Amino acid sequence: MNGLQAIPEWEEYFNNPSGSVLGFISASLFLPAIVTPFAASWINGLWGRKVCLGVGSVLLILGAFLTRSPRTWGHSSAGVSSSVAAGPFGKITGIAMLQELAHPRLRPYVATAYYSNYYLGQISAAWFCFGTLSWRSTEWRWRAPCLFQAFAPFLVLVHLFFMPESPRWLIDNDRSEEALKILAQGHANGDINDELVRYEYEEICQAIQSEKENQKSKYSDFFKTPGNRRRLLVLVTMGTGSNWVGNGIIAYYLSPALKLVGINKADQIAGINGGLAVWSLLWAYLGALNAERVGRRPLWLVGTAGMLCTYILITGLSGSFDHSPTRSVGIAVVPMMFMYKTFYCMSWSPLPFAYGAEILPYHMRLKGLSIELSVQSVALTFNQWVNPVALEAMKWKYYIVYIALIAMYLVLIIFFFPETRNMTIEAVSILFDTGRKGDALAASRQFVHGKEQPEEGHVDHVDDAGRQPNDRAQIKVV
Repeated sequence: MNGLQAIPEWEEYFNNPSGSVLGFISASLFLPAIVTPFAASWINGLWGRKVCLGVGSVLLILGAFLTRSPRTWGHSSAGVSSSVAAGPFGKITGIAMLQELAHPRLRPYVATAYYSNYYLGQISAAWFCFGTLSWRSTEWRWRAPCLFQAFAPFLVLVHLFFMPESPRWLIDNDRSEEALKILAQGHANGDINDELVRYEYEEICQAIQSEKENQKSKYSDFFKTPGNRRRLLVLVTMGTGSNWVGNGIIAYYLSPALKLVGINKADQIAGINGGLAVWSLLWAYLGALNAERVGRRPLWLVGTAGMLCTYILITGLSGSFDHSPTRSVGIAVVPMMFMYKTFYCMSWSPLPFAYGAEILPYHMRLKGLSIELSVQSVALTFNQWVNPVALEAMKWKYYIVYIALIAMYLVLIIFFFPETRNMTIEAVSILFDTGRKGDALAASRQFVHGKEQPEEGHVDHVDDAGRQPNDRAQIKVV
């Protein structure tokens, strides 16, 4: 949307939407994503991860072609709605599949890098739109970027023919031999007797069997125990926070925000949008690569606190420009936006879906991610409707609302987000059931071949990250 709003032909074609009209248009596009996460969860459980990714890819391709050739905004909305409806099929399935396929040594990096790749798409979209500004005045300036959206899902469809299914889904559906072979191929060059492979296989079987013996998972389970209620609080916090920590202004309404400080030219807005995308990708990857070394909790805290400070500065500069519109003050807002994106992308980009997948047991994983994504879509829909109206009515004063919200999310992170560093996915998934603060030692003990470890300071688990088969890697207590 940022890229399209910077193209004059797009605005002319749709009668220069602004304020409540632009808000309604943008909000309506995200309504399907409130419901489709639950459909994606159901398909995942019934037919597996690969089928769900295939359904999402087909819907995305269909949406791209519908968006390319609309006669009215209604036709365009149908195309974009198809694309948005498809999003959850990829989002919750992709992160679950990465968590379940990745080698234990690489899982934290792969998982946190997952949503950071969003910025590769944003960079492509932003600079594709920027490039069309050099074309002669034609509707293809905005039609071409819309059609370009079909490229990535087409690649996913091709890769599905070569991708393995999730071992955890296979074990849950009584296809254990296939699961063991996939674990061996991915983690031990095909050796099904490798110690790490046998350890992982037994751990997964034990976790899934334990969940089956307790009861079949339902959405109501999130309200039944203190641990599950805390999981739900964290999921809702991440779902709403992804859009309610101020990112909605910069991510979707950069053009109106820049116009508030005197930056009006299409090429300037498109250039800043493209630059922010590249900058965001850099910091999202840095956050993802350091999530295991530094820890999730420090990234959450530093990122959110930094966002709070920079949003205060953006508010002050925007207010100053409103009272005394000087060019230097307006330009000063731009580096503050880059600074804000630094803190947002090192924490809120790589962590929400990776952290959400980590803290959920297998049978609740897809349901929990569906809740997080549905809540995120509700928050995004609300944001899309309200932001342009509020910006038009309140101008820079609207930023004060986000300052209060960021402060609230910082408090929630301090009290309810435990550290999950250096733990297997099965151990992390029960971390919330060990008390309010979360005891990594107690959680880890339950999945070491069913035996408690005698030492108080650590729990051993197998990891062949450059060590001999009998070497162990500590799971540290936080």
